Amino acid sequence: MKQFLWQWGAELRKMLARKRTFLGFGAFLALEAILLVVFQLDGVERFFRRMISTQGESFDSYFSALTLAYLVVRMAIFLLGGIYLTLVAGDVVAKESEDGNLRLLLTRPISRTRLLAIKFASCLVYCFVLIQFIAWSALLLGVIVRGWGGGLFAFAPEQEFMAFYDAREGLWRYALSTITLSVSMSMACCIAFFFSCWRIKPSAATITALSYLFLDMILRESGFMHNYRHLLITHYMNVWSMVLFENIPWAVILRHYAILAGIGLTLFVAGAAIFESRDLKS
Repeated sequence: MKQFLWQWGAELRKMLARKRTFLGFGAFLALEAILLVVFQLDGVERFFRRMISTQGESFDSYFSALTLAYLVVRMAIFLLGGIYLTLVAGDVVAKESEDGNLRLLLTRPISRTRLLAIKFASCLVYCFVLIQFIAWSALLLGVIVRGWGGGLFAFAPEQEFMAFYDAREGLWRYALSTITLSVSMSMACCIAFFFSCWRIKPSAATITALSYLFLDMILRESGFMHNYRHLLITHYMNVWSMVLFENIPWAVILRHYAILAGIGLTLFVAGAAIFESRDLKS
């Protein structure tokens, strides 16, 4: 176990040494700053004022830092976050293979499965750190723009819910949603990691994973697959916002995440099987 942790630490340090690992952090900081400026525009503010007022709540209380952070997270993470997560996870094996580093790594006393497990775990850590950074930096920028105080106004039209929470409950619900969102977005890493195990270029692994995710999302949002939504991964990933429901449906959330865990494990096993069958000497 000690050796595994040491090797895992080395893999994380190697990941941190790559410039592309930090692209997502910089891109999201820029996006958050732009979106927070956009949310202050007259037309946008009027839209939210009307939406909050028609529910009988105070705009000044609920158009807060928490609400702005929630809007940023909701609008940006799935699309832009998916790009940076698949970029890193699609790179993690394919890039090593392309550079010829795997031949050197496997001359050491480490099995291929263990090597993949270390890289897979590193991708999941990266996913969690990136999502948490995005969520809390958005809240920090929101506090700078609107100041601290006020409640959380959360809504999701596709799930037909709208909720208002005071500052304390809103902060707790927001923190909880960042954890469930991290779990949901780890599927983007699982898919990209699976393709990274194939004998393909890193860019091809990233693009293939992104294409699959976007196709899945388009089919879900088109409504044509409503009766077959249980076949779409994004249907299960979308469960993250249910922790913002007034009565949290824990049974539904756990069932969806159990299915996602099964899909993630299957992708890892399938990727490991493909990687084991590869001839890395040629």
